[in-house]
Amino acid sequence: MRGAVRILCAAALLALPWGGAWAGARLEYRGTVLSRREVEALAVPALRVPGDSSALGTLLGRMAAELQRRGHLEARVAGRWDAGRTTLALEAREGALHRVRSVAVEAPDAGDSAAFAAALGLRAGDVASAAAAGEAGERALRAVAGAAYPYARLSLSRFQPDAAVPAAGAERGVTLRYAGARGPRVEISRVRLEGLKATREDVAVRAMGRLAGRPWDREAALAGRERLAQLGLFRRASFEGLEGEADWGRAQLVYRVEEPRYNRFEAVAGFQGDAGAAGLARLELGNLLGTGRAATLRWESRGQDRSEFETRYAEPFLFGTPLRLEGSLEQQVRDSTYTRTRWGAAARFTLGAQERLEAGYERQRVVQASGGTERAEIQSTVFALERATLDEPAAPRRGTRTRLEAAQSFKREILRPEGERSARSSAVRLAAEWHRPLGRSAGLSLELAGAGRFSSQRVLPVYERYPLGGAATLRGWDEEAFLVDRYLLARLEWRWFLGAGGQRAFLFWDHAAMGTRIELDDGSDRLERLQRDGLGFGLRLEAAGGLVGVDYGLAPGRSALEGKIHLRLVSSF
Repeated sequence: MRGAVRILCAAALLALPWGGAWAGARLEYRGTVLSRREVEALAVPALRVPGDSSALGTLLGRMAAELQRRGHLEARVAGRWDAGRTTLALEAREGALHRVRSVAVEAPDAGDSAAFAAALGLRAGDVASAAAAGEAGERALRAVAGAAYPYARLSLSRFQPDAAVPAAGAERGVTLRYAGARGPRVEISRVRLEGLKATREDVAVRAMGRLAGRPWDREAALAGRERLAQLGLFRRASFEGLEGEADWGRAQLVYRVEEPRYNRFEAVAGFQGDAGAAGLARLELGNLLGTGRAATLRWESRGQDRSEFETRYAEPFLFGTPLRLEGSLEQQVRDSTYTRTRWGAAARFTLGAQERLEAGYERQRVVQASGGTERAEIQSTVFALERATLDEPAAPRRGTRTRLEAAQSFKREILRPEGERSARSSAVRLAAEWHRPLGRSAGLSLELAGAGRFSSQRVLPVYERYPLGGAATLRGWDEEAFLVDRYLLARLEWRWFLGAGGQRAFLFWDHAAMGTRIELDDGSDRLERLQRDGLGFGLRLEAAGGLVGVDYGLAPGRSALEGKIHLRLVSSF
């Protein structure tokens, strides 16, 4: 161990930049405009290579350019190393400060001149430099061209300092002249989308807002591209530009989109030994009839007479905005314990190409076959914020996704033989995933999830707990092996990519820390904590029907024959 430490220390010492500033090079500076701190920042590369003429020349050029940018157009900078190459002496002779004396725009008519002059933003007395004058011209051209005049042109035709040389310390005036023309005023006749196959053009155009029939506006055109991206219907969306027509006063906005496969079918079968088989079937229908509407049907069996059925429907672009309204209905049956029916509605507003804000309301009705509670009615309000930068949502290799969800609930229970009670609870849920490629053929994937429910009813009933275990959470364990009040879950995968389309082999490690409050025989309660792991491997391969996968998970301490196998088929169409 000590030998390794010595080797690392020696390597670190060898890696230090022993030349230049680290060798004790000093800087001497004479000048008034640039501060010593500014000069020191500029001089760092030269100080690292004492005596290097190329580095010194670059430094002198950068100092002169900075002085000219500040209006000292005749600035000169000199510098030299001493004989021992230990001290660098720099001297700046700034010369007179130049200020704008007058600004004029030469154009075909007075309206053009006034429009450009207002957009330039230059006034007499401003510090004058060629760089600042050029930048002002570019800004003015973008402003005028972006507001109804796409064919506008503007250039700096004269940058003329006064002929008379001022006295020492005096300022010098500069005359600026621009030449340009706005060209014809352009109105947008049509918005055209290229690359559409399934989506109706009128649906996408309507969601972009009113662009046709209005003057050309570059900011509005770019905002239209953002709205296209916010729809969630396209893999990519880009603004291609303006396409003129025979009438120079009319033009079309042209956008290009790339559509994914909108429909998806997923089937999972799990084999859990004594717990029996588990299965899932999910059908997602997206962009129905090219309108952006979506529907989902899901059926899931978790063995031992436990099943779920869910249906969802989403209506996008409500009132012509990025507002999406979604309704859902779900029913859960847990052997002879309880039956839960849940229905709800949620509104999702897209804040940008990557962020979404959600607000929802749901009601639940739980009927128990036995126990002290006959039935329960639960009302909840839910708020969520989500941000995603995944390169491919179905099979990401790069990017992140984060979702934070908070809920407030009120519960009313009907008790046996008679009576009732109520409780209030709050819940927080966090889900995050991170994907990063490691070279061309490998990658790392990390998923983090956590949730907790906090209720005035200290010991939660079974139907309010979070299920953990199985293919979607803690692999290597039976489906819903644990019902908990709170948990932290980490799923780590080391992946080897076998081709395009999500094909990969991977090793995984899942870890969960859980807490459940249980009631004791004496009427008190305590928080029971557990930690569990799952290890295994998986494979995803393309087949005629889509992506076929197999996962094998094993809980530590169990024999290989006690592992859980999950078969998966994902087909997009």
